[in-house]
Amino acid sequence: MADDPKKKGRDRELVSEQEHEVAYLMRTAKATRQKALEAIREAGPSREKVMAFLQGKWRHKK
Repeated sequence: MADDPKKKGRDRELVSEQEHEVAYLMRTAKATRQKALEAIREAGPSREKVMAFLQGKWRHKK
């Protein structure tokens, strides 16, 4: 549950380095823990970008 009940939906769009988040990425993307953490650090907190990184479709834009 979100800290503020008025804020809805945004939580699902973000990913963090918390254990349950990393475990979810490992399970859904069939990635190692190291690769999941690397994806979060490289792609940022966007779940969409992290999944693209793990699938090899992410391109870093500077």
